[in-house]
Amino acid sequence: MNNLDFWIRRIHSLSGVVAIGAFLLEHIFTVSTVIGGPANFDKSVAALASMPFLVPIEIIAIGLPIAFHGILGVVYALKAKNNPTQYGYWNNWMFYLQRITAYIAFVFIIWHVWTLRIVGKAMGGHLIGYDFMHKVLSDPLTFALYVIGLLSSIFHFTNGLWGFSITWGIVAGPRGQRIVSIATMALFVLISSVGLTALTHFVK
Repeated sequence: MNNLDFWIRRIHSLSGVVAIGAFLLEHIFTVSTVIGGPANFDKSVAALASMPFLVPIEIIAIGLPIAFHGILGVVYALKAKNNPTQYGYWNNWMFYLQRITAYIAFVFIIWHVWTLRIVGKAMGGHLIGYDFMHKVLSDPLTFALYVIGLLSSIFHFTNGLWGFSITWGIVAGPRGQRIVSIATMALFVLISSVGLTALTHFVK
């Protein structure tokens, strides 16, 4: 690995944690407000939409880094050699699932932004509130796709924290790696629980 590739891989790792992390956690937080009722969710969406310079911030701080991370991630995934059934150890399965969820999360984020932020808003001419999301998620197929996309995105982010900690030299040694692996899986369960609970509140 040459010096340029060394730094590109580290920037790729950083873009995933920062950009995808910000996109995911902001969405989980906003969506979770529906647990407090439809009006609470609509209020959160309106507050987010009223932020100054929202679109430039989303494009520069989130959109472009996600595009960079996603495109480069697909390239890395195509080059990766995965043998989970042959070796079967934990890290190899996590490596394999990280690549699979990369494809799913990348497609899901594009589909989500296109259908809700671009097409949905253009057709509705208003903020994407509870009524709109209720209509969208009431379709069983769409709901199932959202569950798959949400879980894949959360797994890719949380498991990516493990890879990030190793790539940047934050954690060294088998014991430290095991602790981080357990912590990231616990974080996956926690965030997934919140996200799935919120999704069910849109179809009640």
